[in-house]
Amino acid sequence: MSLLRFLGIGGASQSRESEPVSLAEIGAKLDALPPEEARFVAAFSYLLARVAAADLRTDDVERDSIASRLESFADIDHDLAEILADTAIQAVTTHEASDDHLVARAFREMTEKPERIRLLRCLYAVAAADKNISTVEDNEIYEVARAIGVGHPDVVSLRLEFKEFLATLKRLPSER
Repeated sequence: MSLLRFLGIGGASQSRESEPVSLAEIGAKLDALPPEEARFVAAFSYLLARVAAADLRTDDVERDSIASRLESFADIDHDLAEILADTAIQAVTTHEASDDHLVARAFREMTEKPERIRLLRCLYAVAAADKNISTVEDNEIYEVARAIGVGHPDVVSLRLEFKEFLATLKRLPSER
């Protein structure tokens, strides 16, 4: 089962046989979790991958950061976190335009503000994993924040925690 179908969005006409092995594997692993916990983990991993892929590439260090955040924030084991990270990255690269919003809305509906703030902190950490938060990644985080109901002051506060990685604040190579 794909992450998006598990969340109840996108790809309903796709058959299980056409899914990559990793999606079938993650579906089976998510099926072992209580349904609400599985939905939370699926949405959380998708949103992390969405930011990592915002600049049209996901580095290994970003993938590892996603897995690490899944282990600590979603409290899942290392092997499942790695599978989820790979699956979420794959899902993000093949999603439909409306899926980003739908997953964010699902996350908003199942969480309270403290969990949303923790997600945003994780999003910034994933974007900073390669020591550079591109403007595209920063903008994507802001879009996620808006979609999950986190206001601008909270985003600015979190953004300051990662200011040394923000590309918009770094000196140009010619200025160094």
